[in-house]
Amino acid sequence: MNIEELFGKDYHEFCELDPFNPQNEVKGHISRRATEYYGALVITHVNDIAVEEQLVMATPKMHYPFTTSQTGERKYNFPIASKVEVFEKLDGTNILAYSYTDGDDIFYTCKTRLLPFVNAGSKWGNFFAMWNEVAQEDWDYICDLISMLGCNLSFELYGARNPHLVIYDVPLAYALLFGVTNAGNIISPSKIECTLPKAKLIAEVDKDYDDAYVSIQKQLEKGLRKLGDETYAGIEGTVWYLQTIERRTIQYKCKPETIEIIHFSQGKGISRNSILATCWNALENTDRLTVDFIKQLLLEEFEAPKVEANHYLIESCIKVVEDALAFRDRVLSEYRAVGVDIKLDKVAVMRKMSEKFERNEMSKVYTAIMNWS
Repeated sequence: MNIEELFGKDYHEFCELDPFNPQNEVKGHISRRATEYYGALVITHVNDIAVEEQLVMATPKMHYPFTTSQTGERKYNFPIASKVEVFEKLDGTNILAYSYTDGDDIFYTCKTRLLPFVNAGSKWGNFFAMWNEVAQEDWDYICDLISMLGCNLSFELYGARNPHLVIYDVPLAYALLFGVTNAGNIISPSKIECTLPKAKLIAEVDKDYDDAYVSIQKQLEKGLRKLGDETYAGIEGTVWYLQTIERRTIQYKCKPETIEIIHFSQGKGISRNSILATCWNALENTDRLTVDFIKQLLLEEFEAPKVEANHYLIESCIKVVEDALAFRDRVLSEYRAVGVDIKLDKVAVMRKMSEKFERNEMSKVYTAIMNWS
């Protein structure tokens, strides 16, 4: 298998223990190519024993169904489709459940976007523990489903305890997004019969795709509400699944205008919110936020001169995220010192916490305790 033919030059080698199968040390290559190969793996060794190379397709980069001219005019590029389904796009951490083999046995595991496995030791958040908290009871069922369908399963781990641009009322939850085969074929959630929680079906479109896209985008925008700390309540967007006449499934994304602008460059630069969103997403894949790592992620969406021109803004956004996480850790430390369950005596807890925090911080203190304790 020619790695550069698949991934170009944008990949790196890995050698890591599988937290779901801790007896296994797995080696291979992981792609950063912003295409259908985004986050894909080629596994070459298990426990230092060379195995037949295994390509593991992951959650691909999704694109918008339009191009934009210099005047801002959009040209939509929807292919002819026999069916179009529109599902809610959740804003959290993508978890891909997949299988691999050592030549004798089959093992089931999970990964985040740019890592071969779910990170079990990040100081920003233990995604392995969070995933197990919500999905452990379903894990055997998920493994059976992977085997039966012959595909990998893409999930979103979302909620207030896993903060991103959109904040949810639920502390922590997960939902099945879609399936992807190792040949790169996408399986719409409607074609996966199971009892797992799924992303919500928003609409089915049978004609006038351009008009329907604009209409749904406007509906999403109406339902969006800005919160503090550069976050929002509502629906982050939708994913369109188009089944073509060749029986291929193509994914496109549709986001409310506010969120779309955040993820696009503005004028000659990159929006602050876009960089903040990138910083939050980066925590899934690294223990240490650095300017260079954020630049690498931004280069997947923006031209190099724009990224370099925003060096100091990137530094500023990293500090915002690190300060937010440090505040969370301070709150939880003080709360543990109180020694009283907030669910049993909210008044006593908040009175004690008010001795440690400013009045204008108390709403954030309460939210942090409820979401993280």
